Amino acid sequence: MNLTQTVEELEDIIRNYITYFIVFDILFFAVLFVSVLLLIRFLKSKKSLKDSNEYLLFTIKGQEEERARIARELHDTIAQDLRYCRTLLEKKNCAEHIPEAVQLLGKSLSDVRLISYNLSPADITKKDLRANLVNLCASMAQTCDVKFRISMPDDTDTSFLNENDILNLYRIVQESLTNVIKHANAGEAVILIRNSSENEEKGLYIFISDDGCGFDYDAEQYEGFSSYKRIGGAKHFGLIGMKKRCQLIGAEFSVSSAPGEGTQISIFKRMN
Repeated sequence: MNLTQTVEELEDIIRNYITYFIVFDILFFAVLFVSVLLLIRFLKSKKSLKDSNEYLLFTIKGQEEERARIARELHDTIAQDLRYCRTLLEKKNCAEHIPEAVQLLGKSLSDVRLISYNLSPADITKKDLRANLVNLCASMAQTCDVKFRISMPDDTDTSFLNENDILNLYRIVQESLTNVIKHANAGEAVILIRNSSENEEKGLYIFISDDGCGFDYDAEQYEGFSSYKRIGGAKHFGLIGMKKRCQLIGAEFSVSSAPGEGTQISIFKRMN
């Protein structure tokens, strides 16, 4: 074997090794890239599962609190009124107490209707968001000292909303006003509903504002559920439900609040 052949063989060996290492490097980095993507997806799914589990627990807790509230309302108001009504009608001179008994029965019927309406309003599926929210504000105003005002221009376009959108937007506003009644110590709450203006993205904008006590909120540190806090440190569970409902219908959700400065909930549903 002469020197030329030896050099050529060595060059072939070197080329083969170079090709091998290039292919190996490409495959290595491809596998590494895919592994990183899978790891990121896994971590996101794990976080999503954690958030979903937390949300499920909060939902169950909310349901139990709602059941307890309804039970208290039935026991402390309707049941007591009916017992007293029965006591009146069991008296020997019950005829004299019939007007009072009738008044109590009418009040009990009104209370039952209000509880039933809050649980499942009969007109909630109608494609009339304004009417639904006006009825909601009117029914809630009967149970508290908060003044509710709703502003929605007559030409507001809600035709792109389906029944599921309207149902969830209704529930978000309902939860917002419930929080105002329970936690804000507010005198007034305002619901503003409008379409986009000027350079805003087209869609429906909803703002729920109150003049109450507000709560600690740091948007920059928001991760999952942990940064929604009421004054005193308790998690603001209602905001979790509102945020999740927005996600279900592809809407955007934001909060602006600080102690002593009231709260504003903002919702944006993009026009499809």
